[in-house]
Amino acid sequence: MDVEIVNLKKYFGKTKAVDDISFSFSSGQIVGFVGPNGAGKTTTIKMMSTLNEPTSGDIFYDGVSVVEEPEKVRKLIGYMPDSLPTHNDIDVHEYLDFFARAYGIQGKQRALVVEQVEEFTNLKGIRDKLLKTLSKGMKQRVSLARALLHDPSILIMDEPAAGLDPRARIELRELLKILADQGKAIFLSSHILTELAEICDTAVIIEQGRL
Repeated sequence: MDVEIVNLKKYFGKTKAVDDISFSFSSGQIVGFVGPNGAGKTTTIKMMSTLNEPTSGDIFYDGVSVVEEPEKVRKLIGYMPDSLPTHNDIDVHEYLDFFARAYGIQGKQRALVVEQVEEFTNLKGIRDKLLKTLSKGMKQRVSLARALLHDPSILIMDEPAAGLDPRARIELRELLKILADQGKAIFLSSHILTELAEICDTAVIIEQGRL
């Protein structure tokens, strides 16, 4: 998987949230996207995840354009937002099964896929717990599991280490290194460089919408 961000811009009125940025990375890399709050990290990630359309420029995943073929892009990427949406009365297993069904995974295959991601993210012991009862670290693992259900080639993560205790951060780092070794491209943001220093192979730094 080769990822190319080309002359990407996003304006909100006269405000330049992202101002003509370009960079690239490939399978097996863990890339940190670093900058202060309001620098343009989340806006960039939402464009990479097809949630926001660029004002101009484009993003390509193995040549597939976010602007021209967003539906195809969604099959290639796994997106992990900065917080897990609130589902007060659903447990971990039901939540993952719901999203596996939404991805079009059917029957016995769906049950197998959910079991595999639960095992990989160490969720089997809490699969019957309600989401609202989970710690921040556990919720991050659930969010990661959801992003992996359809076996994406690239994982895009918005502030995944925010609010994690040291042990949860170590667990996250170990999981991401395994995924990178499996050939996935991993792109994650933070406003704290030290959070990413132990996780990432390289970093892209953004400030005021520019690299």
